[in-house]
Amino acid sequence: MKTGKIPPEILKKTVYPFLGEKRSEVLVHSGFGEDCCVIDFGDYVAVASSDPITGADTEGGYFSVFVACNDVAACGAKPVGILITLLLPEGSSESMLLKIMESIDRACREIGIEVLGGHTEVTPAVTKPVISATAIGMARKDGFVTSAGAKPGDDIIVTKYIGLEGTAILALDFEKFLREKLPEETVKKAQSLVKNISVIEDGLTASAIGVSAMHDITEGGLLGAIWEITEASGVGAEIYADRIPILPETQAICQVFEIDPLALISSGSMLICTSKGQEVVKALKEKSIPATIIGSVTSNGRYILKSGQKFPITPPERDELYRAIEKIKTSMQKK
Repeated sequence: MKTGKIPPEILKKTVYPFLGEKRSEVLVHSGFGEDCCVIDFGDYVAVASSDPITGADTEGGYFSVFVACNDVAACGAKPVGILITLLLPEGSSESMLLKIMESIDRACREIGIEVLGGHTEVTPAVTKPVISATAIGMARKDGFVTSAGAKPGDDIIVTKYIGLEGTAILALDFEKFLREKLPEETVKKAQSLVKNISVIEDGLTASAIGVSAMHDITEGGLLGAIWEITEASGVGAEIYADRIPILPETQAICQVFEIDPLALISSGSMLICTSKGQEVVKALKEKSIPATIIGSVTSNGRYILKSGQKFPITPPERDELYRAIEKIKTSMQKK
C-alpha cells in the first residue's frame, strides 16, 4: 500500500468488518467518512476523534491538537480535552520532547482545553516523532451533526481557503528550498497560515444555524472531503471550480511542487452542507470567518464544473503533501 490514508475499498474489506460488538450507547459508529464517534450520556453526548500527525515536523504538536479538535467541532461539539500518544525515535533529545509539548500546550491554551493524559515513549519502531491525538468534546443530544446527513438541494459551503495546513507545513518544513523558488514575502505568508487551521468556531457557528452535514477538510483535501461526505450520505455533488477559494501563496507553493491544491491537506477549512446556505455564510462572516458556497448536493454523481465541462471527482489515492515531500527528498538526494 502507498503512503497516506488506506483506500476506501481496502477499508471496507479489512477494517470495517472487524469492529467488535456494537453498543446501544453508541449513536454514531465507525464508518467511512465519519471521523468521530458519538456516545449517549442522557441529555448530552460525548464526541471523540483520534488522528495521528506524521507529515509535519516543525509544528507537529500544534497541528495534532487542532486536527483532532477540528473533527469534534465538525460534529457541532465543543472540545473539552485531548489525550496524546507520543512516540519518539531512539536518540531523541529531551529538548525535542520539550519543544513538542510546548507546542501542544500552546494549541490547548488557544482552544481552552486540557491535556487529559496519554502515553510517551522512545521506540525503534519510528524514525521520526509520531503524535496521535484523541480529542473529546460534548454537545446536546439533539444538537450533534454527522457527515452522513447531506441532502439533495443542500448548498455546499467551504470556510476560509483550501490547502491551509498543507501550505503551512511545506513552508515551515522546507523554508530554505522554497526561498530559492519564491519571494520571501510569499513564504512568510504561507508560514503564517499555521495560525488559521482551527475550524472549531466554524463548526459551532454553522451548527447553531442549522446544517445537514459537516466534514473538516483534512487528508485528501477538498476532493477527499467531498467524496467522503457524499459517500457517507449516499448522495452526489456538483462543485464549481471558479468558486473554490484558494490563496495566492497556496497556488504558488503548489506550482513549485507540481501538486494539486484540491487534494492537499486542508485543516482550517470546513465543508458544510445545509439548506440554509446564505444564512450560514452570513453568520460565519459576522464572526470574520470567510465562507463561500461552492456548489450543491445532488442525488447522484460527483463532478467539478469547469469551463462548461463536467469532470468526475474520484477519491485521491493519497494526499498531495506526501507527493511534495517525496519530490523534495528526491531532489536533495540528486544533489
